[in-house]
Amino acid sequence: MELNGSLWLCVVVCLSQAWSMPTKCARYQWFLVEKSLDILENLGKRKGEGFNADCIKDNVVTAFPEDAFLLADDGQEEDIQVMVYETLQSIQSLFEKGRKPKKWDEFRGIVHRQLQEFKTCGPKHRLGSETIDPEDINSSDANRRTLLKAYFEKMKNILKEKNYRPCAWEVIRKELRLTFYALLDNIDSLPGARS
Repeated sequence: MELNGSLWLCVVVCLSQAWSMPTKCARYQWFLVEKSLDILENLGKRKGEGFNADCIKDNVVTAFPEDAFLLADDGQEEDIQVMVYETLQSIQSLFEKGRKPKKWDEFRGIVHRQLQEFKTCGPKHRLGSETIDPEDINSSDANRRTLLKAYFEKMKNILKEKNYRPCAWEVIRKELRLTFYALLDNIDSLPGARS
């Protein structure tokens, strides 16, 4: 009889962990995205500075792809997770070539950590595959991927054209701040994200 009670206790504990996993993941994702934003804010010449005044002449106006961060009113948690994951992958791609400022190492580490977390928290059937069956991609996913790809290609071109100089990275910092604010707006809509 005691074994039967222990078995039930084990089942209850396992189920409670499984049911609370999405909430824990949403909360942790929110925390890491906010941490990334804090790091970006502190990368400015002076803490919290919007855009480094020394780089004004190098500033480039880049159209922010707001539509890539819009979800239908009934946006599912999974859709938000996919959006965050794909955005983080695009951010990570900015660091693949050229010179990388040492002061960005902490930010790069957090982005890498977030991508690793998605391996345990993210929707497996829509993440982590370079080759995705077109029938598995809904139209909003396809549109978002197209917009994100174009946006991050522009950022890569800015870095390349400006020879990866510090002011080029300042332009990237400005754009990434906008990106993380958009991500936080979506993550905030997840149940339990800030609990």
